[in-house]
Amino acid sequence: MYRLRVGTIDRTGPRLTFTYDDRYAAGPNPTPLSLSMPVSSQPYTNRWVEAHLRGLLPDHADVRQRWATHFGVRDRDTFGLIRAIGADTAGGAVYVTEDQADAALAGNGWLEPYTDHEIADRLRRLRADEGDWLDDNEHWSLAGGQGKFTLARAEHGWARAAGFAASTHIVKPGISRLPAQALTEHVCQETCRRAGLKAAASTYTEFEDQPAIVVERFDRRTGPDGRVARVHQEDMCQALGLDPSKKYPSDGGPSVPEIARLLGSVDSPSVVRFARAVTADYLLGAPDAHAKNHAVLLAGRAVELAPMYDVASGLVANTEGRLRYRKAAMSIGGENRFGEVEAPHWGKFASQCSLPIDEVRALVTELATTIPDAMADVIRTIPAAAQDRRVLVDQVHPRVTRLCEVTVETLHVSRRDGGRVIAPVLDELERVGASTPAPGGRVLAEQPRKPRGAPDGGPWSVRPRSEPEVFLDTDD
Repeated sequence: MYRLRVGTIDRTGPRLTFTYDDRYAAGPNPTPLSLSMPVSSQPYTNRWVEAHLRGLLPDHADVRQRWATHFGVRDRDTFGLIRAIGADTAGGAVYVTEDQADAALAGNGWLEPYTDHEIADRLRRLRADEGDWLDDNEHWSLAGGQGKFTLARAEHGWARAAGFAASTHIVKPGISRLPAQALTEHVCQETCRRAGLKAAASTYTEFEDQPAIVVERFDRRTGPDGRVARVHQEDMCQALGLDPSKKYPSDGGPSVPEIARLLGSVDSPSVVRFARAVTADYLLGAPDAHAKNHAVLLAGRAVELAPMYDVASGLVANTEGRLRYRKAAMSIGGENRFGEVEAPHWGKFASQCSLPIDEVRALVTELATTIPDAMADVIRTIPAAAQDRRVLVDQVHPRVTRLCEVTVETLHVSRRDGGRVIAPVLDELERVGASTPAPGGRVLAEQPRKPRGAPDGGPWSVRPRSEPEVFLDTDD
């Protein structure tokens, strides 16, 4: 990690231990492998090590089973899987066997050109079989349940990272059961950036007939010489030493108070950014902002909240016209149903984050005012011929607009009678669509607006109003 040998993970029978290297621990400003395992001379055992390693693997059970079969290890052998695919994972650490250590520390690797046709073919295979993540001779891993694969951006196009080279981008076809999911995620990510939030940059690209979201990895930095450096990160389950199966509060995982306390203990400005991120997820109707979709970046003693990622609105109706996703992953002051968070809940939320209530009310109003226009601007950059664009125009944007309006309204006037919701906002949002513009809402112009200097036909991405600053100088 950061070109230094950090420590050793050993297995004796079923027992796992992680021990920091003495020289590393005694060095200047060492970065912890995890906030749950501070740099120490004492070894860490099963729970902490297993939680960290499992957090690097896919949530998708079928994917893990296939990898285990392919690499000749047992299905639940976390140690064996990481040993096989640890060359390129989330964060700055590389997990290698002793005989690979020198090559890994030297960053020995290469890039193999990957054509748009090959990418399109891979997207087709992944759409046909959502468990088909890993290609032959690949040794990377990413968490989550959505099908994906990694690529590296090379001087003359796309490439696959081989050896100990680092990938720079993640390609996702979107979740097949959800209409326009890839495009929705791209639009939501870029909406956050235009609204002034730190979020992973993305583009929406159609490789031949295969649409995909291509996400720029925020745990990678490309230097002036073209060399790619890994930046260490971990998600909130890893940071708290929790198994990834506990990513939702309903499963015993961390909620707003636990994450806010952790961030407050290491970097108080990150608490405000976390509060803004949770608010934005809610206003976008994004249902999956669980603990594994919030992360921290680490370098030495410096810690800060990572940019937002995997943000996608769930306000898209199914074939029966119903909204399947009606709740946020984390509650806000005890309420997580979209449209039902009111002033008392925001007050509790402010208390949970140890923030002044006036500051929270101001940020809610700011984001609820900014997000609809930001989303409209992003949608205008999507070529009119792009697959699924109508879903964003007819469904997502008007519903997000109405949800933002209701959120501001209920900061001042409750929609409850005797503490009970009279008319669920989600029922109203289901009626908002192509033939029913959001009440009092903004009208989205249909003509896409090409960014200045962009090529005709796309893919087009939106630059944020203010580019997120680089986390830290990783040369230390």
